[in-house]
Amino acid sequence: MKHRLFILTAFLSLIFLSSCTVDLSLVLQKDGSVDISFEGGTGQAFTKMIFAAAGGNEQSIDVKQVSYELAKAGFTNVNCSASDISSIRISMKDDKRQSYIFSSGIVTCEKDFLKLNITRKSLVDFYNSADEQLKMILDLFLAPVFNDEDISDEEYLELLATFYGEDSAKEVQNSYINIKLTNYKGETQTQRLPFSRLMCWK
Repeated sequence: MKHRLFILTAFLSLIFLSSCTVDLSLVLQKDGSVDISFEGGTGQAFTKMIFAAAGGNEQSIDVKQVSYELAKAGFTNVNCSASDISSIRISMKDDKRQSYIFSSGIVTCEKDFLKLNITRKSLVDFYNSADEQLKMILDLFLAPVFNDEDISDEEYLELLATFYGEDSAKEVQNSYINIKLTNYKGETQTQRLPFSRLMCWK
């Protein structure tokens, strides 16, 4: 059971913080709710790292358990599918914008527009709002932003290479998260963020 929960928590953290290819879309509805969709997965190097840290070789996702935990976190209409950890799709709704996406301040709503508000403080607030297992997974990434350190992206990649090997560092170097925010009129804003920059946010 402990192993299962560890794997689940790893997955939930990866939804918002890392992957080789991640597309995250938030659509504000007229009633103030937000439809959220996620598509992506982890690369081979960090997949191995996470499951090794969990103490097993299993590399599959229990989508029913993931859906349950997301519902428990306050999301509704949760639908999760995964062929494996490298190919994951999730759709869900935040009815009152009270999930950790909004409570941390990473995304805000201003005058009927969603706004991406990634700052050092909002990332730290996200980290501080996490449970101990989620924090343990986030700590695996040695993120300077969560440790009150001020280093460059290049120094961060060197740190990852030292701890986890060149493959993991290269995987992070080539990882991006594509974020699309849409208001209820269909007007959109998009942003593409390098994962290494996110982990070293100043």
